This record gives sequence, structure tokens and C-alpha cells, in this order.
Amino acid sequence: MKRLIDRLDLDILKILSKDSKTTFQEIAKKLMVSNTTIHVRVRRMQKFGIIKNFTISIDYYKLGFNYACYIGVYLDKASQYENVLSQLIKIDNITGLDFTTGKFSLFCKIRAIDSNDARNVISRIHKINGVNRTETFLSLEQLLNQKESLLSSIDMN
Repeated sequence: MKRLIDRLDLDILKILSKDSKTTFQEIAKKLMVSNTTIHVRVRRMQKFGIIKNFTISIDYYKLGFNYACYIGVYLDKASQYENVLSQLIKIDNITGLDFTTGKFSLFCKIRAIDSNDARNVISRIHKINGVNRTETFLSLEQLLNQKESLLSSIDMN
């Protein structure tokens, strides 16, 4: 199978994953190639969907969202998945949502101001037609939120 990226692309991804504001000029200097090369490589990775967007990392605790939890969602029936998903996506406090195997059909990450705010979010989830019940896991402290570490595991040999 032909790879979509090479070593230079991977190095570009590593730099951008640490700080998406890094300019093409700065990347070019670090990697000892031209600005044009970086521009062409980044645009190509965007075209292939490898780079989806350039984002920022927000410290929600500093914004007052001091409560984080994970919620496993049990559905009444698998056929209600689409409806439940469309309703969950509308809840602003849900900052992560995964379709899973195992006990839960869906697994949500919730950020809230406090436990009362989280309770209100959970109550909204329970009111969604098709949700049977939920199971909540309180996050005491996020120990790792590092997307770029996965890039180090890619072997280009």
C-alpha cells in the first residue's frame, strides 16, 4: 500500500500539532526546506483530509468549567442511534462523542461549571427519546491530552 505521507510531511504534522499557529516560514526554517515546499505539502495533506483544520487548545478550567465527566449512553434500541446522536450533538456541554462497542452505544465527554450544571446536562440527555439510561464517570483530573504523541509512533521506514 502506498503511503499518503513521507518523512517531511510527518515532521510538518508534528510541528503543527504542537502549535497550529506556527508559520510556514518557521516550519521551513526548522526543516531546512523552502516556504513553498511547506505550503504545497500542507495544502496536499488538507486535500487528502489528513489535516482537517487548524485548532487551538482551550483550558476550560480557566474559563470556569471546573467539572468534567464521561457519560456512557445506553439506547432503548439500536435503531434509535441516529435520532439520539442528532440530539446529543445539539448539547453544547458535550465536547466529545464516540460511537462505541461494549456496554454503551455512545460515550460522551461533558464539561460543566459545577456538579449542578452537569446534572442539568445529564437530565437533558435522559429526556432524549431513545435513551434508556446513562452511566456517569467523574474526571478528577485530566492527566494527558496530547494528540501529537501518536505521531511519534508512525514508522516511516
